[in-house]
Amino acid sequence: MNRPFKITAGMLFAAVTFLVAGELISGTAPEFVVMMAGTIFCIAITFNLLGGFRTISGIGFTGFALGTIVISQFAKVLFFEAADKNLEAPYLTIKVYLVFFFCLMVGTFVYGRLRIRLLKPLEPETARQIDLQYDVSLVVGLFASGLFAYYEAASGSGGQATGGHSVGVALSGLLLFSLVLAVVARIRESDGKHSFGVKAFIPWIVMMAFALVRTSRGSFLLPSIFYLLTCYSSGYRFKKKHYIAGVAGLIVFVAFISPFEVYARANIDAGDLNGQIAGTIGLIRTLPSWETVRQVSQGGAQTGSREEYYDRPGTFVLSRLSAIRADSNMINATSTGFHYGFTALKIDALHSLPHFLYKDKPQEDSAGYLGRVTGVNPDVVENGETVITAISDSYGAFGWLGVVIVGGLVFPGCFVLYESLFDMRKPWGVVALGGFAFGLAEASMGSMVELLTRAPLILIALSYTVGGLMSMIPVKGDRGMKMTDAPATEA
Repeated sequence: MNRPFKITAGMLFAAVTFLVAGELISGTAPEFVVMMAGTIFCIAITFNLLGGFRTISGIGFTGFALGTIVISQFAKVLFFEAADKNLEAPYLTIKVYLVFFFCLMVGTFVYGRLRIRLLKPLEPETARQIDLQYDVSLVVGLFASGLFAYYEAASGSGGQATGGHSVGVALSGLLLFSLVLAVVARIRESDGKHSFGVKAFIPWIVMMAFALVRTSRGSFLLPSIFYLLTCYSSGYRFKKKHYIAGVAGLIVFVAFISPFEVYARANIDAGDLNGQIAGTIGLIRTLPSWETVRQVSQGGAQTGSREEYYDRPGTFVLSRLSAIRADSNMINATSTGFHYGFTALKIDALHSLPHFLYKDKPQEDSAGYLGRVTGVNPDVVENGETVITAISDSYGAFGWLGVVIVGGLVFPGCFVLYESLFDMRKPWGVVALGGFAFGLAEASMGSMVELLTRAPLILIALSYTVGGLMSMIPVKGDRGMKMTDAPATEA
């Protein structure tokens, strides 16, 4: 945590030189290459201004930059493919990216270091408080996650969202909090020798089981991501076996779990939660040949070139980590003068309201509407899987003015808010870090509004609810280990 992990001038120039040379050799137009290089420079400078991997904003911004353009450009060079190929309006797309990241860099430089005094979450202070909050968070989180999965399945099969669904959404984060507490306690009780135990395994496996039933690949990875972030923020030093396990787990996910999830999504009929569980178990028991699973999973992503950034087969997972392809669809669709203004923002704002506040709230977010604007999904299909980022969403909604405002004001403002509210060295700060990094990676403008409003409010409210209850419980023989006490970590 003391290392800045900043990008040096030598590293930056070496990386940009590699990309420029590789893309020119691959046949990319020089105009595109020049603007790509400028974009990478802006990203690197912004990363350093945010403090690198020492801050919530630095980690969140890294995920966003990697998922939009950084990974895709390196992959294009390694595959020896032109970077402007398979992009609609490629020069306009890269120009929008350059302006967005330039404005973000300027906004971060101007007021990125600003901190405002706000109500911070109530963090556990002693080992006994951690134990008590773990027990409460695990029980309530399990119940809320089940409630969320039940109503999510019901709404997916045509049912209406209810107050129970809102409660599930609000309280399900406690399951993640219990995982964070368990990892923190394990690290501190073992003086940095261990990081994972039975108490961490329970919420970890339960969250993955829920994700498997819901066929959500992102949710399946979420508990592992939170485990890694907790270890990092606690100063835990990974050993060789951890890196081997991590690489092996990633290979298993990409090669087997991800294709199965896509296959299951296409073969489990929409229904209630019990039906989804039975369908998932049935698929596992009667799994067809792996070639069939692979073809079905790739077929969904390779229906047309408008969803793939790469020519090489089998890169559907990598295309999901290259949001520039989806962004180009939106930028091209709105380049002729049509801009949808506040329409998508209104849908997302109403969708995020609790059911008891607005009973006629939209059942889906703006993803289906945005998918129809780009033409990726037809008018008769409400495709909730369409993903674009705030870069193309801001341009599609408001044109160049939207790109400048969202890049130069909204993103830096979001960084300031999270740095002012949360400390990533503490449990609730880790939860905020994970949610912020995960949400920002594929954030539309509607998602940005949620990151700025509902998400931090829910975390603050949960921290005071759980922490307030624990403070009223008389504790005998409380261990005095403070959260600020740093464990001795192994090299």
